[in-house]
Amino acid sequence: MDKVDSLIAPQTKEFVKLCRRYFEYLEKMPDRKIADFWVTLLHLLPDIYSGVFRLPPIDARYSSEVEKFVTEKEYNKTFINLVTYVGALDRFTDFSDLSHPGTVKVVEASLSEMLTDIYQEVKDFVSLYETGTLENMNDAIADCLDTFGRYWGVKLLSATRIIHVNLYQHRYAEAKKASHIDEDLEEEMDEEDDYDDVME
Repeated sequence: MDKVDSLIAPQTKEFVKLCRRYFEYLEKMPDRKIADFWVTLLHLLPDIYSGVFRLPPIDARYSSEVEKFVTEKEYNKTFINLVTYVGALDRFTDFSDLSHPGTVKVVEASLSEMLTDIYQEVKDFVSLYETGTLENMNDAIADCLDTFGRYWGVKLLSATRIIHVNLYQHRYAEAKKASHIDEDLEEEMDEEDDYDDVME
């Protein structure tokens, strides 16, 4: 497979689609149940993670300065929307310092910040790739592979772990709430049976 073919290979285009689905999903953020939000991210994030490993191995860049597209205003808007939506579930305790890979220490982390950082990286990648020139497509993939390995890949894994915990804690709470409702109904029915017995 020559260089041009690898840049437009089906797995590369599929990865672009996954990234686009992710950042467009965060940009729209209509009212939705928090559980549905978690489930959607648990579909998208692992697919993006595994999709990186199907990209063609590209090392060389045409430009040392890869163009960025996401503005500070876009970043802040996405971050604020996420913090507002996620609410009390945003902050969590992590056990690794992402600025110093391999070190272990307790740190306070923000799920919304991680998701927004991933948003910025994949939108920059897609925006550069879709300019359509050979040089930009090459540099978009090379930069994506580089920053994924050094920076946002581990953030994606951390965010996925926390979202998993949030989803199943939510489901457990909903199930517990439902079981309490069932118990209340049974008690009411027992009371009605007792009343019927007395009346007889």
